[in-house]
Amino acid sequence: MKKIFFDQRINYLFLLISFIFLGITIGFGNISSQSVEWLHDGNESAIEQTAWYFFRNDIWRFPLGLNPNYGDEITTSIVFSDSIPILAFFFKIFKSILPENFQYFSLWFFLCFYFQLFFSYKILKKFTNSEFYSLIGSVFFLLAPIFIFRMNYHASVSGQWLLLFTLYLALTTKTDESKFSWFFLIIVSSLILYNFTLIILAVYSLLRFFELKFNKTSFYNLLKDFFIIAPLLLLTLYMAGYLEIRMGDTLAVGFGQHKLNLLSIIDPVNTVNNISWSWFLPDIKLSKEEELEGFNYLGLGQLIMLLFSLVLILNKKFNNNLSLIKNNKQIKAFLIISIFLTLWALSNKISFGSYTLLEIPLNKFIFAALSVAKSTGRIFWIVNYFLVIISIIIIYKCFTKKTSLVIIILLLTIQIADISAGLKNRINFYNKETNSTKLKDPIWNDLFSKYKVIKTTYPQAYSGIFYNFSFFMEKNKIKKTNLAPQARVNRKTVAEARYALYKNFNNKKLDPKTLYIIGHHSQLKNLKNLFNNDDVAFFYRDNIWVMVMNEKDLMNDNDKEMFNKITPKLLELQKNETLNFTDSSSYHGLGWSHNSAKTGVWSEGSISTLFFKTKESYGNIKLEIFLNPYLTKNKTTKEFDVYVNDKFNKKIELKNNSEVNKIEILIDGQQLKNNEVKIDFIFKNLTSPYEAFESPDSRKLGILVKNIKLVKI
Repeated sequence: MKKIFFDQRINYLFLLISFIFLGITIGFGNISSQSVEWLHDGNESAIEQTAWYFFRNDIWRFPLGLNPNYGDEITTSIVFSDSIPILAFFFKIFKSILPENFQYFSLWFFLCFYFQLFFSYKILKKFTNSEFYSLIGSVFFLLAPIFIFRMNYHASVSGQWLLLFTLYLALTTKTDESKFSWFFLIIVSSLILYNFTLIILAVYSLLRFFELKFNKTSFYNLLKDFFIIAPLLLLTLYMAGYLEIRMGDTLAVGFGQHKLNLLSIIDPVNTVNNISWSWFLPDIKLSKEEELEGFNYLGLGQLIMLLFSLVLILNKKFNNNLSLIKNNKQIKAFLIISIFLTLWALSNKISFGSYTLLEIPLNKFIFAALSVAKSTGRIFWIVNYFLVIISIIIIYKCFTKKTSLVIIILLLTIQIADISAGLKNRINFYNKETNSTKLKDPIWNDLFSKYKVIKTTYPQAYSGIFYNFSFFMEKNKIKKTNLAPQARVNRKTVAEARYALYKNFNNKKLDPKTLYIIGHHSQLKNLKNLFNNDDVAFFYRDNIWVMVMNEKDLMNDNDKEMFNKITPKLLELQKNETLNFTDSSSYHGLGWSHNSAKTGVWSEGSISTLFFKTKESYGNIKLEIFLNPYLTKNKTTKEFDVYVNDKFNKKIELKNNSEVNKIEILIDGQQLKNNEVKIDFIFKNLTSPYEAFESPDSRKLGILVKNIKLVKI
């Protein structure tokens, strides 16, 4: 390991270049470790910094990565907020002497720039033995679109130097002889981002297999080494907090979507942000997921270099020059590995532009296993870097030092000219107008000074409203929150947190020390119905609803006016209304959840409430509800009670979930007040799809309500 890093002359230059690039990208005014506001700009950095804030201010727990105050009832760990766990652990040791506002992300980005240069240089220097040529070549990696593009997303994803480190070990050393460097790399990567760990483990395992197969290395040594790294890695994962979620919670939607497209390397546009990385190449219409997670644009200079290198390889004139490369066992092995990684990145759905060439049906258990790495487009990054490295080496081997240097500088010039279209959007990116000051109303300072626990009324793995509050939670030293976006969560504890909250609401119990943020506007009418006559204040400030006990005197005229406008939605006679969870003005209140972007709302938990009002008093009326019950092989009947305006109405039993059921609820007109109807569905002994071994979904589902219709009797 020591000889890898010992090269002081070039290190000083890399340090200087890295500092300059750091200042250019995040702004020189943001480099200070006490500058935190730039991190709360509405991007993923807000999640990473806020999670670090709660982790730093908490006691040491076991496992070490636990971060319960960031998530409250939701099981959380510092690894699932992409907060660079290795740095979080290190700096938490010194929390007593750190300044109050402290962040390590500017240091992290600096290290990413440095190591991006360092490892690419080391690889090129190993094959060319030319310092200046290798220095020029390393700039390609410093400016790589797949690297710079990620600088304002997850900070951990910027650690692509781990892939270059992997390439250094794979291409320049014998795996058996450098195994401790591999062990070090695997462990360190697991404390940065598990996606990198999966790639590195795949490369290392295949290299060891090749050595066993072709070099006749000892199977005993191979087995021994895997018995060393396996427990070390498992211990690291446990201590870091990876095992705080269940195996099923590692599965995520996205495999076969967040993937590589065959045209990804020449598609310069990310339509999600409407940013093109080329002045010359046109946009290729790929799916949104392929243009984000599958983004792998090489750049015009690198594309020309790749094609030029291919011509050189096929030209017999250069056979002698390239003999060392063609006969290099490490390069041959990684070529085979690259094919495997490319197929993995393409997933089971191979696309060419907007056309699907091949879609391989997968067994659901195989699909689930592959879903652990849903963003397979990232897997191609290491192949992307490998192709550039080989191309740079081929050019050097085929020409004189002077000629190869002229060619590589020309290609670099073309590359910079092309990708400057995207680079210009990364200059002072964090100095642009941010969302950290989105909360303008002065009431927030008053509320945050009194209430140190912040909760959303709809706890979930990700909530966009978080970005409005992240900076203020850190600024006002909030002690605990369930408003905590994370990459992975224990879906069961998230669901149970919702049920516990709903139970307290329905029992009219609020924590007097908690500020509640209304997580879904459809819940407002339900919460108003529950707490309208109690000493509970509802504030509508900066387009956000919050509620808190004992503060009604702080409600201004606008709060009261907006609160009075909250009424159940009108349900007209004979009109068939479709329910959608994203419709905040719909008829559902507390106790409902999404139907995966499809029509209908799922009841979730023991009590779910519908609200509506009629245009006038019709006397006795009937509500027709079109629904499907959630049934399993072991539970073939769904029973629940129906209450109308808090009075028992009927018991319902459903046995068919294959087609839409219609239930009818008769409503006595004399029970209505102000023509408003509240219908509660009370469930018992609910089961989740996770418990039924159907999917990772841990929601306790009851009925899927698709449509409702009001009929006059």
